[in-house]
Amino acid sequence: MSFFSKKQDNEGKAKDLRKNVELTAHQEELSDLLSRLGANADRGLTSSDAAHKFRVEGPNVLTPPKTTPAWVKFLQELTGFFSLLLWGGAVLCFIGYGIDSSPDHLYLGIVLVFVVVVTGVFSFMQNSKSENLMNSFKNMLPPKVKIIRDGKNDEIMALNLVPGDIVFLEGGDLVPADLRVLECSDNFQVDNAALTGESEPQKRKNVTTHEDPLETQNLCFFGTQVPEGSCKGIVISTGDNTVMGRIAALAMSTSNEQTPINREIHHFIYIISGIAIFLGVLFFVLNIIIGTPYIENLVFMIGIIVANVPEGLLATVTVCLTLTAQRMHAKKVLVKNLEGVETLGSTSCICSDKTGTLTQNVMTVAQVVYGDADTCVTKDAPSSFTGGRKTYDVNNVCFQKLCRCASLCNVATFNESSKWELNEEDGTKTLDEVGNPIPVPFSGFITQGDGSKLETIFWQPVGNASECAMIKLVQTESATIGDVEATRTANPVKFVIPFNSKNKYQVHIHAKADGSGDVLQMKGAPERIIARCTHMMLDDKMVELTDIERKNIEDQQEALSANGLRCLGFAELDLDPNVYGAGYKYATDDAEFSSSNFPLGDIPKPDDRDAQGRRQNPVSTQGLVFLGLMALIDPPRPAVPPAVEKCKTAGVKVIMVTGDHPVTAQAIAYKVGILWSKTRGDMEKDNAKYGRAPGDPDYENPDDAAAIVVPGHTISVDMSEEEWDFILGHPQIVFARTSPQQKLVIVENNQRQGHIVAVTGDGVNDSPAIKKADIGIAMGIMGSEVSKNAADMILLDDNFASIVKGVEEGRLIFDNLKKSIAYTIQSNIPEITPFLGFIIFAIPLPLTTFLILAIDLGTDMIPAISMAYELPEADIMTRPPRNSKTDRLVTKRMINFSYLQIGLIQAIAGFFTYLVVFNDYGYSPTVLMGRGNTEVWGMQPFFCKFQGGSYVNLAGDLDTTRDPTIDPPSVEFPFWFPGQSGYLVDCGFAHNNYKGGGSDVSLSADGKSFNQFDSSTYGGSTKGHKANTIEAYEANYKAGYFQYIPWRSRVSPFWQNRFLWWDVANDQNAGLNYGGADNNLYFGGRPAGLWSICAGNDGTLGKEGSSSEVRGAYVSPDAEVVDPSTFDFSQCSDTSYSNSYYKNAKFCNGQSTEEGTACDVVNSGKNGLSVNPFQSFYCKDSCGEQIPDSSLQFCDVSGNKCGIPGVNTPVAGCDQLCDDVCYSPSFMGDAEYGGSASTGYKQCQNIASAEGALEVLRHAQGAFFLSIVVGQIAGLLVCKTRWLSVRTQGMRNNVMLFGIGTEILLCGWLAYCIPINDGLGTRNVRLVHWFCAIPFAMFIFIYDESRKAVMRATSPEKTDPITGQVTRKAGWLEQNTYY
Repeated sequence: MSFFSKKQDNEGKAKDLRKNVELTAHQEELSDLLSRLGANADRGLTSSDAAHKFRVEGPNVLTPPKTTPAWVKFLQELTGFFSLLLWGGAVLCFIGYGIDSSPDHLYLGIVLVFVVVVTGVFSFMQNSKSENLMNSFKNMLPPKVKIIRDGKNDEIMALNLVPGDIVFLEGGDLVPADLRVLECSDNFQVDNAALTGESEPQKRKNVTTHEDPLETQNLCFFGTQVPEGSCKGIVISTGDNTVMGRIAALAMSTSNEQTPINREIHHFIYIISGIAIFLGVLFFVLNIIIGTPYIENLVFMIGIIVANVPEGLLATVTVCLTLTAQRMHAKKVLVKNLEGVETLGSTSCICSDKTGTLTQNVMTVAQVVYGDADTCVTKDAPSSFTGGRKTYDVNNVCFQKLCRCASLCNVATFNESSKWELNEEDGTKTLDEVGNPIPVPFSGFITQGDGSKLETIFWQPVGNASECAMIKLVQTESATIGDVEATRTANPVKFVIPFNSKNKYQVHIHAKADGSGDVLQMKGAPERIIARCTHMMLDDKMVELTDIERKNIEDQQEALSANGLRCLGFAELDLDPNVYGAGYKYATDDAEFSSSNFPLGDIPKPDDRDAQGRRQNPVSTQGLVFLGLMALIDPPRPAVPPAVEKCKTAGVKVIMVTGDHPVTAQAIAYKVGILWSKTRGDMEKDNAKYGRAPGDPDYENPDDAAAIVVPGHTISVDMSEEEWDFILGHPQIVFARTSPQQKLVIVENNQRQGHIVAVTGDGVNDSPAIKKADIGIAMGIMGSEVSKNAADMILLDDNFASIVKGVEEGRLIFDNLKKSIAYTIQSNIPEITPFLGFIIFAIPLPLTTFLILAIDLGTDMIPAISMAYELPEADIMTRPPRNSKTDRLVTKRMINFSYLQIGLIQAIAGFFTYLVVFNDYGYSPTVLMGRGNTEVWGMQPFFCKFQGGSYVNLAGDLDTTRDPTIDPPSVEFPFWFPGQSGYLVDCGFAHNNYKGGGSDVSLSADGKSFNQFDSSTYGGSTKGHKANTIEAYEANYKAGYFQYIPWRSRVSPFWQNRFLWWDVANDQNAGLNYGGADNNLYFGGRPAGLWSICAGNDGTLGKEGSSSEVRGAYVSPDAEVVDPSTFDFSQCSDTSYSNSYYKNAKFCNGQSTEEGTACDVVNSGKNGLSVNPFQSFYCKDSCGEQIPDSSLQFCDVSGNKCGIPGVNTPVAGCDQLCDDVCYSPSFMGDAEYGGSASTGYKQCQNIASAEGALEVLRHAQGAFFLSIVVGQIAGLLVCKTRWLSVRTQGMRNNVMLFGIGTEILLCGWLAYCIPINDGLGTRNVRLVHWFCAIPFAMFIFIYDESRKAVMRATSPEKTDPITGQVTRKAGWLEQNTYY
């Protein structure tokens, strides 16, 4: 079968499951049914038939769904689009590391992988939940069941049942399969609450009473319970074919909707990723066009992507949702799906079940009817249905007799164990200090999650729901009318007629407590009780029941029933002790009479005879005394009406969807506020009742009705969208007598209309709709396990009001996520613009990728998370629900606000700080542009043309012999000091005019292994990198560009004197990669010696032709064409030197006897020069200050001290140099030197120009980083509110204050703590450089406060007088800047 046909089959099956249950077994003739199932009503199935059916039908269990392995779920967490983007960045980093061996690339790749893995693990642990839905259905299956097989009674495992089995059920049993009733006791009932939502047990009999299988009384369904009675039935369906099986399949086939916050985060990720990828690719292409080296280009692209992607976003969102979930748990709401918290805030429609959700699922006496002094009246009993009012008179004698009757004509009791405090470990009674059991009060108040108090009955009643309600009412007034059990003990029962469906009454005869005789107590259907009464009680007087009073009672009973209450009537009669003495035998019939031998108020039928010829006993026709009515209902939860009212204010539509009867549903809907105007049906009834026609002045047009009650039989899955739109277009809606399939379709059509739908429920019948909803909510106490497992949230205290609190929390989390993201992405602009400046203007890179990660995963993390603790703004629950199509988590206005307003100001602050740092350390902003190539800045000497100023030595002494305008610095005076009028005319680098082969340099031409300190092993290779030559350096000198070491760097905190005499063997600095660094890294910087073109071309320049100019490595045009004959350290025969690549160069550093005479000039110079300022020099044991060769000392004739050339005479053949001075290669000589390893001399290099520039860059990058953080603090404050002033909102968010503090401390730690700052490339930033960004931060705060003030002033608000909802007419500023 093809994929598409399978998909169509699955869709067809899912649609079929949505249809209402279609069964005919309840309508078939019993003989036909037995024949079809191959069963015998008396003998059951044969074992062989049962075995055959078991093989065909399979076990009586529900098919479990396919599950996703945990490892697959974990991989899904690691491979989301956002994660894939970070994976891609990590792979690029590893590729870059493989190409150039830069540890920065390796570390960055590891960090990105770490972020993805940690975030994935965290999300996996938070979101993984066991899928126990099918296990919950399994709990509905009893372990064993009594059956008949082969004509014998047997007990088998319930999973072995097959269609046709004859099953016996008793009170307390679970129904093991779908059954048709064959025989049953008169009191046989089933509790269908889990299936249909009906709050009361339903009567069952063995005849068909309705076409609808869910309404007929001769069917029992799998998973329901038998509260009382007994039954013999035949199995008609098992396993997946049962009605409950269809619900299970429907719940399993219902896909989980993607949560709004999940959609929003994906939307945000697509936007940010799109920007990142677009910019990365765009500048990658531009770099290719302008000729940027591919390694540098790759690094740049990684930087752009990393700068745009807020790596901490997923962790921030998850933590925010988790914190909110914890707050919700404190309010008795268990959040199973983290994203469900925000979904509730987005909810625009709540489809709520009635029974157990809006109501308490506990039958309660809501009103009573009894006789006062003049007539029968209706009084309120304390319940949420009556608003807690109690209007009955407990001292009224008639009311007391009514309560006595409700106690005595009743078999419900209180669970004895619930009356005492029990030990949790062994269940024994808890004793007080003197050893007495500690009683539990009958009732009291408990505190719910929202802080409200709820009066609760602590004693647990056992028995029929209606009878339990009665004894709770009586026990409430026990102080006046006596304890229920005490009343029963004082008035022992003598005779009982149980309730049955034929008589519809129950009778108890008790001996009276005062010993004056017996009293008959009757309870039953009001119409049956009233008809049997001839008298009534008016307070303490018994009077005749007149027709007028009878009509009065019936009218009150009708009014109560119309309000959805179930009424029971009560009557009594004091029996004459002279007739009904202590030994009287009460009976319902005897051999002579067909009726009872005591009064029952039977209608007189003196001439009637039964089949046995017995006549009616005249005694039974004596009338009774009417005591009153009790009206019962499953009342609304007390917190529901105000919660529904808040939903209206918040613009959330509440729809009741129940399986209960329309009249009851409508009554409860009015009580809780779901309905508040006349329904369409009531208008139609009133028009018909009063003969109103269209056009009449008092005609009520049903089409104008705002409220509608929709019975389930009027809707179906096949209804058109137009019909559904008509129904759902009403603002007040109640769906009654709905099936699980219809509930699901109702949810789907609300979603189709664009609503974010929350579904609340407690029964199995609610589970498909709960699972389909955007947010499913189950009741924790009264809810079934099935509904709990299908839900995203569980109300642990069953308090509907917690949903409203959840709506507020959900809106708050969306608000706070908006604020958090607005805050987080503000740093994108100051993170991106450094890379743009680097590539567009070729300035030294102001911010590294590591510092970007330090912001995204470090300094921004706690402040971003602190937004989860931000309190709601004042209008959060008066706004309309969020429109998921327009009010996105990230909008154009947010991008505008964060990028082009706050982010841009932060970027300006960063660049200002960056330039100030450079200027303070001697690098004028005018010389930075075009000089930021990462292969040269901090890797090669920096050359500048000076105007004025002076050269200075380490001690600060001025060199008065040299004019910096025309003379280069000397070894003794390497620093340039501008003085009062000196300035830099221009600066740049030497040509990168030699590029050796890219082949491995592990072996030289003569087979020796490569050694960084042995010049003969270089073999002309630069590992593919571009390199300077001594000719390029000299061309700069001849053009008036001298090596630049600013005096301001000398007096800076980062300066180290050893920059002037760096040990290239032992110290691996950040820029030049000495100290045995990887070959790739080593050749990427300045090598430990000098390349010479002329030395490698037999004195010629050997031009290759292409330009050696490199973008971002500016070289003065004055240095591009120079006469090489004037060079001091290169012997060239060519007539000119130009900015071209040259072929063949030789590496010289005086360390090898094989360098030959070509390197002598490089090492010693021409015309008697002895010190090449660019060449390595050598010091005994440790590097130190270099002295010109003209002043070098050596061994004198005494052999124990150093002499001065021209003054002292050296010892002939002296091979011992002085230990306390340093020498150039020219003085060393190959024969005497022979390599540092053999002589103990260290190779040293003056790296001050390159290293100083690198250190300044590190300081500037650190200061840029700090300026972003300072700007982010201001950004955090302005993001506290979207509408209100920060002054109004206040600074009560202690976590935010903590976040600001830790942000500052973390900055200090990252900037000042060794080795952290070395790893990040930051330095100890001067305190003054912290303050550069503060004026910009103040401007951000003042600007945004002003923006919000103008926005509030130009956007007038209007409050709806009915709902309290606030609408706002947005002004121009709000339309364009309110995010």
